[in-house]
Amino acid sequence: MTIAIAQTGAPTAVVNRSLAGFIRAVGETPVLFARGGPNALVDGTLTNEGPTNADMQRTGSWLRGGRRAVTSDDLDAIVENLDRAGVTGLALIGGNGTMAFLDAISTRARKRGTSLRVVGIPKTIDNDIVAVDHTPGFPSAARYLAATATDMSRDHEAMAGIEKVRIVEVMGRDTGWLALAASFHDHDPEHAADLVLTPEESFDLDRALAHIDSALTAKGRAFVIVSEGVAPELTQQPVKAQNHTRLIQGGVARVLAQAASDSLGVTARGEVLGTAQRCNSALISPVDAREAHQLGELAGNWLVDPAGPTGVMAALDRNGDATAIPLTDVGGRVRHVPVAWRGTDPRDLRAFHTWLSPLVALP
Repeated sequence: MTIAIAQTGAPTAVVNRSLAGFIRAVGETPVLFARGGPNALVDGTLTNEGPTNADMQRTGSWLRGGRRAVTSDDLDAIVENLDRAGVTGLALIGGNGTMAFLDAISTRARKRGTSLRVVGIPKTIDNDIVAVDHTPGFPSAARYLAATATDMSRDHEAMAGIEKVRIVEVMGRDTGWLALAASFHDHDPEHAADLVLTPEESFDLDRALAHIDSALTAKGRAFVIVSEGVAPELTQQPVKAQNHTRLIQGGVARVLAQAASDSLGVTARGEVLGTAQRCNSALISPVDAREAHQLGELAGNWLVDPAGPTGVMAALDRNGDATAIPLTDVGGRVRHVPVAWRGTDPRDLRAFHTWLSPLVALP
């Protein structure tokens, strides 16, 4: 028995903890590591030289990641490479696209008469994987955003004499989980954002500017959170690009800041937080670190057990109990913010903030 593991997509602050849990679970079973995301699987770049204990406690991704528009020929190459290396079990760490990819590998292996057991390990800061309460990577990103947004609001308060509007852009192409997390303010109620804009809510520029103007009238400044996927028509960024293979650098915050300046006659700044959201080591959520390790361990245990589940994603429910979710129920599907948790005023998001509070664990 030989097990292989790889990661696709981008890192999170805790993805190496999942790798640590996986390695612990498989024990003495031979493991091959595909370092370099889907390209490594297609090219057959497999190594038995694993990470150090220090590597698995750091942020980033020791396995590395990446994205690829996978073809039918790619799937054949992957199955052939794994079979040639004697791999009987494959774990992939990633999001909903990764789970669709893993399901495609499993399906192709069956069609080619190859016995390959597969288990997915969830990972994404976007929290957009269906059938789970939350996904490893999100709590740490949420903790970073909740702390950073209120810190930036305090900074903005100090500079409001010359900077009337500050608009902060966070990640989230299709969903507003991260933007809503940035609106969390239980730890600092005086410095909540005035407006949060998410992809789930229809965007109207005039309405957004009216909200900003109201905040300016009420307190002399306006602090806004916006998802990168809001109003893609206003930027040239490929936020809806198939397979997400083009580099996205943000920009909607700056466009909105310019619109506020032009329309309202005030100074306005647009900030893009960028990759700091997914790689900050100082604000890792304790819940996130623990659950990422637990899910890696769960996947490893299932793959070394001949009777363990296959064709599934390892998952935890809200109580921390393990469950196996069929890849076909997860792959390629997007979990949007529930309607009850959508809104533009952070002070009206009490139910969401109550759900989020134990995940971010801010004092």
